[in-house]
Amino acid sequence: MIFVVLVAAGIILIVAAGSFLIQSKKDSFEKALALAAMGNYVDSRILIRDILDSNPSNAKAHFIMAKIYAMEGDYTNEAKHLDKVKKIGTFDKEISEVAVSNRIADIFYQQDLYEEAVFHYSDTLSVDPDNLEACIRIGFMAIGQKEFGIADKFLSRVPDEKLKMPALLIGKGVVSAILRKGDPRTYFQRAFEEDPTSSVAGFLYAVALSRAGEHDESIRVANSVVDVVTDEYVRYTLFQFIMLEFILKENWNEALKHSRLCMETARNNGWKQEMIDSDFHFSLIAVKMGRLEDASEYLIEAESERVDDDRIIELANYKYQVETKRLELGKVSKNGFSPDQEIGKLFAELFPVERYYEISGLKSSKSFHIKGIIDEEGNKIIVDVNKIGISAMDHYRSLKGVDFKNLCVKVVLALNYTVSREIPNKEGDGVNFQGLNKTDKETRALFKFRKWKDAKISDIFLRDTLSQVKDLGLDKAFIVGDAEFTEGARRFLADNPSRLSVLYGRDLEELLKKALKSQG
Repeated sequence: MIFVVLVAAGIILIVAAGSFLIQSKKDSFEKALALAAMGNYVDSRILIRDILDSNPSNAKAHFIMAKIYAMEGDYTNEAKHLDKVKKIGTFDKEISEVAVSNRIADIFYQQDLYEEAVFHYSDTLSVDPDNLEACIRIGFMAIGQKEFGIADKFLSRVPDEKLKMPALLIGKGVVSAILRKGDPRTYFQRAFEEDPTSSVAGFLYAVALSRAGEHDESIRVANSVVDVVTDEYVRYTLFQFIMLEFILKENWNEALKHSRLCMETARNNGWKQEMIDSDFHFSLIAVKMGRLEDASEYLIEAESERVDDDRIIELANYKYQVETKRLELGKVSKNGFSPDQEIGKLFAELFPVERYYEISGLKSSKSFHIKGIIDEEGNKIIVDVNKIGISAMDHYRSLKGVDFKNLCVKVVLALNYTVSREIPNKEGDGVNFQGLNKTDKETRALFKFRKWKDAKISDIFLRDTLSQVKDLGLDKAFIVGDAEFTEGARRFLADNPSRLSVLYGRDLEELLKKALKSQG
């Protein structure tokens, strides 16, 4: 009997001691938070460290420590302790797995550490597949890297009825447009209605209206954007767009007026390439209208700046033939040139579907390898954040000296050429090779490898490249480097498809992967 009483007393003491310890820890947590609220972060952390020293796997202690660092503004250490909470894996109503993963991801996102952000947002989605914050953030990071298919996998989980933010509507509209999936106009319209002062939303809506054939409404919206836009280059682009809209309506006087506005804006800002483009467009419309004298000055100026631009030369020759009565205005020349045909190409050249993305401003200023973390279907492919690798393109840019040249040789081989010699590169960034086609021994090419990042290829660079091809007695050129194109460059590439090949974007990434694999 005495033994039973002693055992019972022992159990009561153990339970009481446990309750005391629990209460003691609870008091320590509350006291630590109170001290942190008063700005006494050192003492508050000492209290929690005492608990962690005796029990390093105490998830609640790490959670409170993270709170203290958050109050102090030390978000890096906040993320470290929240990550420990994740690894311990003990969650409850107060400590939610989704909230912890999202908070870690948000900290990394705010620090532009996008790989880590995607990694932790993916953890959120493994628990809550439709979590709005994670879906939206990964979706936008994918758009920023031009991975529109991946972006669609996540943004499509966001119900349209929950779309209120103009930026989110724009994002979904851009993805819809690029993937030719659905009607992007509805997203841009809603974005513009949500924020009528947004020049981006308005411009995108105007372009979508044009593509839907609603030119009057498109012009009205575009003009409303001109009234509020402050960026001069956006204004220039809007004038260019409105010019094209009046061309589509065959309102030549208004088209000529807006081409003149483009010229004035380009000249006022000293944009050389845009000045030449707008001179050509003005001259083209003026010749179409039979206003040959109006075209003369600007056509001469454009021709003097681009002496080897076939389109400008053809227009000048056409104008001369009409002036000398050798050709009737509106007829096709012996060379197959006519103003109508050239005008008909303008909209597709200046505002291809990809222009939605450029106008949106959603391209990330920092590149990262999102496909090193998730695949095309949006599934997470790594289990350890420390195993995140760099992209083939970043690896290509990081190589130097012999290693870089060896990789470039592998790329030349992958393109069915052999390297015959290295050609001096006066630009300094990259390497030039001359290659011989392995199948057709008569075909020789120039290869220009460049480590571009966030750069734009101009038609000047392309013209210089073709001049170099001619001087070396070669047949064509391959330009290898990740870059965007100016409008002039796009047009020049379209006019010279057999003589110029530019390897960039996804095609270049895949080619580099093959070359790197063969290099070991």
